[in-house]
Amino acid sequence: MRGRKVGLEGRQGLATLFLALVGLAGPLSAQSDPRLVSAIQLARDGMGDSARATVGRVLSSTRPTDPVYPEVLYTVAVVASSTQDKRLYLQRVAVEYSQSEWADDALLQLAQLDYAANNAAGTISQIRRLLSDYPLSPLRATAALWGARAAFDTREVPLGCQWADQGFTAAGDQLELRNQLEFQRERCRAMMAADSTPAAQPPARPTGPQWLVQVAALKTREAADNAVATLKRMNYGAFTFRDSGLWKVRAGPFPSKPAAEAAVEPIRRRLSGKPFVTRAPLP
Repeated sequence: MRGRKVGLEGRQGLATLFLALVGLAGPLSAQSDPRLVSAIQLARDGMGDSARATVGRVLSSTRPTDPVYPEVLYTVAVVASSTQDKRLYLQRVAVEYSQSEWADDALLQLAQLDYAANNAAGTISQIRRLLSDYPLSPLRATAALWGARAAFDTREVPLGCQWADQGFTAAGDQLELRNQLEFQRERCRAMMAADSTPAAQPPARPTGPQWLVQVAALKTREAADNAVATLKRMNYGAFTFRDSGLWKVRAGPFPSKPAAEAAVEPIRRRLSGKPFVTRAPLP
């Protein structure tokens, strides 16, 4: 964006239209060419084909060197019938006309399209470029909001926190935007606190001989896995291991020999066979 001629307030009408057309929110630049204003109005009135025909004629009659050309490309994106076409023309504005007053708008809408497509990495890339290349853009607070959302979604917590703070500062008196950014700042604090809490350590694996119940010695791993699953449904610890060409199934470990002995009869009733208590190290 260079030399923007319109303020943020003048762009809210088109923002509403773009929201209706692509399901994405964000302030956009107001069209100035009467032909493009007409195309926008046609789209607003539900006549998308007529809007695209109108802006198509403007595009074909405008030289790429004409100062209005980026505005035409941007309007083509606004009234496009597919996300693919929207993305194509927005990328042209952002890349080929990066010095125009439409480039930051195009980057923001590309970021929102990426977010809608669950491409958080794409959103982060677009927002990073917008905030870096256009530090005076009136869109920087909105851009920071979308960037923070994407960064938190991918657990890039420091980046999300940075953008949430940056956007909150830039939001000025835009109350709704400030509220949304404050929510992202709260999200930052919660995620930072969660990341600083030590993870619970898994219980130490018992060492040395343990009280176990030898349940079965089976020919196939599948049969052994089925027996293990049955034992776990009975709320016993269970495992299988290969020994002497067979898959042995054991329940446990149990805290004591009496506890292991008490499990023998329920296991026998469920799985039959001849289960017995043994004392051995875990495999």
